Amino acid sequence: MQGKNEIIRLLSTPLCMMTGEEFLQLNELAKSPHDAASTNHPIYAQGVEELAEKIGCSQSTVYSLKRQGVLDDAIVSNIGRKIIFDVEKARELADAFQRSAREVRHGK
Repeated sequence: MQGKNEIIRLLSTPLCMMTGEEFLQLNELAKSPHDAASTNHPIYAQGVEELAEKIGCSQSTVYSLKRQGVLDDAIVSNIGRKIIFDVEKARELADAFQRSAREVRHGK
């Protein structure tokens, strides 16, 4: 991995002044996955459709979980018709609910 000074230098260099190698280095930096946990910034979803897309389930499943009160702790804002969810919290709550439902079905 490149040093912080090198990254700052690449970011401050105008694109027209970069060599091909510098451009490719900057492009690789942009493509590399960022560790979301280290940034401590929560990820939000505006509305049921966006939450369903981000946690990988259907909208009807999100509506059902919301109606049952499972996602109540993941709701950041509920003003008017727009609901804002904390995605990670919603995912954790949905997973916990699914595990407990599975245990009840299988008698554990």
